[in-house]
Amino acid sequence: MTERKPRADYSGDFDPDFRFEDLGREALVRLVREYALIVHLLDRSALITVGMRYGQQVVEEIAIEEWKGASPIYTERVRAIMGIEGDGVSAIFKLLQLDPGFAQHYMDVEFELVSESHGFFQLRSCGALLDVEPFGERSIKGMCHTIEDGTFDITAQAVNPKARVRPVHRPPRVPAGRVPHCRWEVIIDDDTEVLPEAEITALTRGTTAAGFAFPPMRDGTPHLPGGPSDG
Repeated sequence: MTERKPRADYSGDFDPDFRFEDLGREALVRLVREYALIVHLLDRSALITVGMRYGQQVVEEIAIEEWKGASPIYTERVRAIMGIEGDGVSAIFKLLQLDPGFAQHYMDVEFELVSESHGFFQLRSCGALLDVEPFGERSIKGMCHTIEDGTFDITAQAVNPKARVRPVHRPPRVPAGRVPHCRWEVIIDDDTEVLPEAEITALTRGTTAAGFAFPPMRDGTPHLPGGPSDG
C-alpha cells in the first residue's frame, strides 16, 4: 500500500478514495469545528420549520425529545472511542467538552472541577442565546429554562445516573449583557432521582445510526481503541 501524505486541505484534484484519515491534524480540527457548528445549523433549520407551522410550544416539546433520543446514545459512543473512563464529574465534563451541542467558540464554555462529585460549568458566550434574545423573554425562557430543564440531566445521567445539573444563574440576563451568560452546577448525590430511559431513547437505539460500527481506518487502525483491525 502506497503511504499517503497527510493533506493540509482538499485543494487540487478530486480523489475518489478520499477518507478523513487522509487529512492532517490541522485540517481535521477545522473540519470538526465546522461539523459541530453544522449540528446547530441543522437544529435551527428543523426547529424553525416546526415553529413556523406549529408554534413555540411544539418547538420546545420536539427539542426535548430530540435531545433525549440522541444525547445518551452519542455520549456512550464518544466515551467509547475517546477512552473516557469513570463516572465522576470529570468524566461528565470531558464528554461535554466533546459534545457537538457545545460547539467550541460558538459556545464558549468554561469548566470548574471541585471534586468528582461536584463542579460547575458556565458559558461566557452562548451563540444559541444570541440567536433567541432578539425574540424576547418567551423565546429565551423556552430555550434556557423549558428545554434545558428537560434535557441537561439526561446528558449527565448517561455518565452517572445519580448526576444532576442545576442553574446557578441563567437568562434572561439580569443585568442586560451579563457575562457569563449562564452558570450551572453539577452534583452527584445518592438522593438524585434516576430518570428512566425515555421511550424516544429506546426507539433511537434501534436505528441503524445508533448501532453502526465503523470499519478500521485505511492503515488498519481500529475505530474503537483496542478493537479488531485489518492488520
